[in-house]
Amino acid sequence: MIHLKKYGVGDSLNSRFPTGLCSDVSAMRYLLAQVDDLESSSHTSDGSSALSNDAAGILFEEIDLTPSPQLLEALGDIPYKPWQCLAELIDNSFDDFLTDPDRSEAQEVWITLPKPTDDDPIVGLLDNGRGMSLEMLQSALKAGYSGKRRYGSLGLFGMGFNIATARLGHHTEVRTTRAGDPDWLIVEIDLRRLARNDSFRTPLRREPKQDVSDHGTEVIVRRLRTEIAEDLKKANRHASVRADLGRVYSYLLRGENPVPGVPDGPMAGRGFRLKVNGKTVSPRLPCVWSASRTVTKEGREIAAVRAVDIPLASALACMKCGHWQSPDLALDRCAECDGDDMQLRERRIHGWFGVQRYLDESDYGIDFLRNGRKIRIGDRSLFSWENPNDGSQVPEYPVDIPATQGRIVGEIHLDHVPVGYQKTDFNRESRDWRHAVVALRGEGPMRPKKARTAGYPSNTSPLGEIFKGYQENRPGVGCLIPGNGSTAIHDTARDWGVKFHSGQHPEFLSDEIWYQAVLAHDEIRANGGAPTRPTTSGGVGGPSLTGRTGLTPLGGSPTDGHDLGGVAPTPTPAPASEPEPVETEEQRFERYRADARQIFDLTGEVTLPRLGRKAVTVFETRTPLLDDRERPVPSLARLGKGVSLEVFVHGEHLVFREYGRDPRDYALMEIAQTLHAFEPDGQKVTAVAAEVTRQFSDQRVTESALRDRAGSLLGRVRELMAPVVAPMANELWEAVPEVVRLHAERDAGRADASLDWPTVVKDGAFVAHLDAAGIAAVVRVRPAAFLDGAVFKTSWSGWSDSAVKDRQVAQTVRPLEVVSEFLTDPGAKTRLELSLARITFDMLDQSVAGPV
Repeated sequence: MIHLKKYGVGDSLNSRFPTGLCSDVSAMRYLLAQVDDLESSSHTSDGSSALSNDAAGILFEEIDLTPSPQLLEALGDIPYKPWQCLAELIDNSFDDFLTDPDRSEAQEVWITLPKPTDDDPIVGLLDNGRGMSLEMLQSALKAGYSGKRRYGSLGLFGMGFNIATARLGHHTEVRTTRAGDPDWLIVEIDLRRLARNDSFRTPLRREPKQDVSDHGTEVIVRRLRTEIAEDLKKANRHASVRADLGRVYSYLLRGENPVPGVPDGPMAGRGFRLKVNGKTVSPRLPCVWSASRTVTKEGREIAAVRAVDIPLASALACMKCGHWQSPDLALDRCAECDGDDMQLRERRIHGWFGVQRYLDESDYGIDFLRNGRKIRIGDRSLFSWENPNDGSQVPEYPVDIPATQGRIVGEIHLDHVPVGYQKTDFNRESRDWRHAVVALRGEGPMRPKKARTAGYPSNTSPLGEIFKGYQENRPGVGCLIPGNGSTAIHDTARDWGVKFHSGQHPEFLSDEIWYQAVLAHDEIRANGGAPTRPTTSGGVGGPSLTGRTGLTPLGGSPTDGHDLGGVAPTPTPAPASEPEPVETEEQRFERYRADARQIFDLTGEVTLPRLGRKAVTVFETRTPLLDDRERPVPSLARLGKGVSLEVFVHGEHLVFREYGRDPRDYALMEIAQTLHAFEPDGQKVTAVAAEVTRQFSDQRVTESALRDRAGSLLGRVRELMAPVVAPMANELWEAVPEVVRLHAERDAGRADASLDWPTVVKDGAFVAHLDAAGIAAVVRVRPAAFLDGAVFKTSWSGWSDSAVKDRQVAQTVRPLEVVSEFLTDPGAKTRLELSLARITFDMLDQSVAGPV
C-alpha cells in the first residue's frame, strides 16, 4: 500500500482518492502520469527544462512504505514450531516480571491449548504482570515495532508477537489492564478483515473492570491454522510442549538453589510459574554430580562442577536495539540503529561447566542462554578445536569408549552476544561470539598431546579443566563412573537419570546412588570380586581361645577373652536363663543387608505387561539365606511396601563357589519367580525370566558391548603404562617386533595425520597407539617394568625360578592376546565365544593394577 503526499501541488491526489488510500497499481500509474505531464510541459523550445515552482514541488513527493496488511498473514508462513510461538508470547510476560520491582505476588503465566474434543480450538496466554496503558498497547502491537528496550529483554513485542500469533491463527484478541485503571483495553486483530479493507486500523474496545486492582494481559488466538490445530490436538502433544518449555525456561522457572553446587546467577531463583492447561511446567534440572565430588589428575583434585565468571571490558549498550559497541569508537549514537540512548554497562560471561551422572548419545553438551532464556541447548561446538591454519574442525570430545556418548554439560550466559529473530542461535560470525569461544575453551586443543604437537601450551581454560578430569569413562572413583566390579553400568546409570528427570523419585535427586555404585566397583575389584565383610573387634589382647576354638578352657567357663595363665576363675552362680528372643522377619532381612553389597546393574524398575511394575534392589550377601521354613537357599526375594522388591543372593553358596554359576542369573530368576506369581495366563516362568533379563541392558553379552569394554580396558592399561615407558622409550621401541611398530605407526596416522612420529616415539607417546598384541609384546620384553603392581598385579621379581617367572608373564599376556584375537577377528561370534571373551575380559580386568 502506497500513501502519496505532494508539497506545492495541493490536494490533487486526495481529490482523486478521497480516502487518501490507493492500490499499489493505481498509485503507480497516477504517479507516472503526473511525471509524464510535468516532463512534457516543462521543456522550452530549445529543449531546456523550465519547471515552475509548483512543478518543481513534485520532486519532494514522498512514498509511504507501510506494508500491506497481507504481510501479517505472510508472517504466519515463517516456520515456527508451536512451542516457539508460545515462547514468543511468554518472553514478553517474563520480561515484564523481570523488570517489576514488586515481587510480593507470585508471577505466573497460564497457557491454554486446544483439546482433542474442542470444536472451536483456541490458544491462549494469561499473565498477572503489570499490564499496559493504551499508548504501550498501541506500540506493542505495531508490526516490526519494539515498544520496550531491547537491552536486557527476552522478547521483541511487535515483530515477535505478530509472527507468533500469525503462525498460530487468523484472529487474535489482546486484553490488558493495569492496577487502578477502570477498564480492560481490548483489541481484536482479524488478519483477513485487515487484508480485505487494505488497512491496518482496528477498533479498540473498553470493558469496565469489576475490581480496579486487577492487572495483567491476556492473548487469545482463534481460527487456528489447520495444521497447528491438528498438531496441538495430538496425544501427548501438551506433554511435549511442557517439556520443551521446561528446557528453554529452566533457569527462570527454578526455585532458589535447586541443584546443590551449581552456581546461581542474578535471575535464577526467581521461581516464575508457568502452566499449560492447568499442569505446571517443571524446569528440566541438570542431573550433575555434586560440586563436592572430585577426581584426581596429575596430583590435582578437579571438582565435578566448575563455576565460570569471566569479566569483560565494559561497553556501550544501545537501549533501543541492544547492540553493543566499544566506547573507544567515540560515537554518541548507535552504529546499528542510529539510536541516541547509549549507556555504559558491564559485561561478563558467567555460568558453569559440570559432569552429568550418566553418559548419553544426545543428552549432553552446553546450554547457552541470553537474559535467562536458553538459545542453544546441548550445543557441542566447543568440543571441537578449529585449526586456524586451514579452518578444519578437529573433534576432541567424546572419543573415549563409548565414543558416541558424552557427559560434559553446562549453562553459559552470553547476554551481550546477538541472537537471530527466531532465537534459535547466536550470531556466530560476531566478534562477541568468537571471543566467548576462546574465553571458554581456550585457543588451542584441549588434548595435551595434540596441543603440544600444534605448538600450544597446556589448555587451562574452564572447559579444558573439566575435560582434563572427566574425558575418560572408566568405572570407579578415578573417573566418577558407576560400575559393577567388572564393567561400567552406563545403561543403568542412564535409567537412574530418567528417574531423576521424572521428578517422581526423590531418592534419585541426590547423586548418592550413583556414588555408591562408583565405590562398590572399586571395592569389588579390590577384594577380587567379593564383597567385604564388616569387621568386629576381639577386644584388648585379641580374640579369646574360646572365640577361636569354640571350646571351654579346662576347669572353668568361657571368659571375656583375656589369657588366664592357667588360673581357674572363681565360679559364680549362673543367672536364671531367659528365653532367647525370636528373630523377626524384618530383623532377619536387616541382618542380610548388613553383610551385603548392592548389585547396582540389577537395580531399577521392571515393568511387564499384565504383571505390573516393580522397583527392584538386588543385594549379594555373605550371610547364609534361609527361606520361611528355615531351609538354606542360594537366593531369596521379599516384597516390600508399594512396588518395591528386594532380592538377596548368597554369594558364597556352593552353586556359585564350586559350580561357576553367576549370582546375577539367580537374582534374575528370583525377580521372574516373584512376578510369575501374578501371571494370569499361565505363562512359563522361563518366559517371564527372559522378559525380565531384557530389561537390564547392562547384562548384554554382545560383540559390540564386549568391544566397547575391550577398548575401555586397553585404554586403562595404556594410561598406566605411559609413565613407565617414557624413561625407556627408545630401548622399548627397538626391542619390540617390527609388526608391533608397524601397527602402532598406522594407528597413529589414522588418528592424527599431523603427528610428528619420530618425536612421538622418542617421548614414549607411542604407547597410546599400541593394540592389545603390542601391549603383550612390550610386557614380554620388559616384565620387570610392568608387573609387581606397576601396571599389572602379577608378581614377578620375587620369584627366583625362571620357569615360574615365565609362567607369571604368560598368565599376564595371555588375556591380552585373547583380546587381540577377539578384536581382529571379523567373523561372527558364537554364544560360547562371547562367553569366553567375557570371562577373559574379567580376568584381564582383575589383573590390572588399581585405578589411577
